[in-house]
Amino acid sequence: MAQKGVLVISVEPGSLAEGLGLQAGDTLLEINGEKVLDQLNYQFLMSQRDETTLRLERPDKSAYEVSAENGGDGIGLDLAQDEVKVCKQNCVFCFVHQMPKGYRKSLYLKDEDIRLSFLYGHFSTLSSSDAAELARIVRERLSPIHVSVHCTDPEVRVKVVGNPKEGDILRKIDQLLEGGIDVHTQAVIAPGLNDDWIWDKTLRELWERRAYQTSGPWQGKGGVLSLSCVPVGLTVHREGLPEVQEINAGYAKAWVERWTKEARRYAEANGGEPWLLLADEWFTRGDVEVPGRAFYSQSWAQLENGVGLVRKFLEHSRRFISSEKARRFQGRKALLLTGSSFAPILNRVLAQLNREVGSQLRAVAVRNNDFGESVTVAGLLTGRDLMYAAHADRDAKGPVEAVVVPSASLRTHTGPTDQYTLHGVTVARAEGTFLDDMTLDELTADLRTPVVPSGANLSQLLDHLEAADRANRASGFSGRDLEKVFHRSGLNLPQGAYNP
Repeated sequence: MAQKGVLVISVEPGSLAEGLGLQAGDTLLEINGEKVLDQLNYQFLMSQRDETTLRLERPDKSAYEVSAENGGDGIGLDLAQDEVKVCKQNCVFCFVHQMPKGYRKSLYLKDEDIRLSFLYGHFSTLSSSDAAELARIVRERLSPIHVSVHCTDPEVRVKVVGNPKEGDILRKIDQLLEGGIDVHTQAVIAPGLNDDWIWDKTLRELWERRAYQTSGPWQGKGGVLSLSCVPVGLTVHREGLPEVQEINAGYAKAWVERWTKEARRYAEANGGEPWLLLADEWFTRGDVEVPGRAFYSQSWAQLENGVGLVRKFLEHSRRFISSEKARRFQGRKALLLTGSSFAPILNRVLAQLNREVGSQLRAVAVRNNDFGESVTVAGLLTGRDLMYAAHADRDAKGPVEAVVVPSASLRTHTGPTDQYTLHGVTVARAEGTFLDDMTLDELTADLRTPVVPSGANLSQLLDHLEAADRANRASGFSGRDLEKVFHRSGLNLPQGAYNP
């Protein structure tokens, strides 16, 4: 890191740090003689000894040292934001390269930060991870991390990632495994590019490095905990980019038919733990029913990567509809907006709920005008698209008591103490926003109807509708209170200002 130390932005009242005279505005330079790189490194260094020596610098550049008997815990410091590392790859199917112009700056960042891979499950290609950073991952036990492999054949991987220095991904993965680090992996599948024999080779070579082996060269080391395959996502904004084939319904259905069987075979060979994971989009694109609960990891591994979201929703809905709480939906009339891939599944669930409790809920598939009709997931719907769909539905079918938007489509701008930030980005607002910067408040005002996020399941949706009822009686709620009023699960939480 080029920076000299890390700025202290606040000191917790009554903490060890306050008692030692540390102040906001000081710069933390060293801990036990080692330079402090960032917030995560601070936490690691503080955990190494029961008594810790810190070297700091005042704003006037005068240095001082303090010692704390901290027992391996933090001492009450909040450190400044760490600038996010960006990706050096030029993947042929990179979604950032397919973004239309005119959106907020953070949407054009290609995140490539192993700290975020460890903390939040973001996938890294490891393109920015040199030998020193890989050694840091091992030393600080940043395990598991998440790696975008795409393919293991070096020659083909250079074509996929557009970086001639990053073909041999197994070299980096092996260094992590040797150091005891576990790895979740993914491959974005593009027809004619990294499928067929290339996918077979990727699957075989990562399987050889799987976890929980009782014998062989990887016994007692880190392991590849899972490999997910995700269908490539293409927008209409690919001018000047390499040609990539779209995955149509027939291709997706054929992929499901072959690889669900293989996934079950791999799970059996892995002691019953699913290892080969198929993203939900294979099933929705191929118009195939998602598998049962046993097909997915007990811990819902790679859920944030779109593996098992549909099944988890269906499992919860089945239990919820038979519960006493579900009866509180009786008489409610609401419109649920979602992506075209999930709309048929959601409508089946709502039809069952309506029959059981006497509610009037319906789902509408929203056309994605900004990214193109081939983009069918709810998380990439803009405020404008949701607004147009709600107006069209009201014109055709009449008013409703509330409009429900996908929680995944809402982002929250970050505040001054978030751990990771983008260089040059100024955070101005804290309310919930959509991709096009329309806010939840603005959409509510335009529709003149309460607009609430969906939550992660029907139970949370009911809570949100009831919260809107209470807020309306008390003169309304503001999007600025998004995370106070509504459930956080499902929202794109502020993991840093880079977060789209």
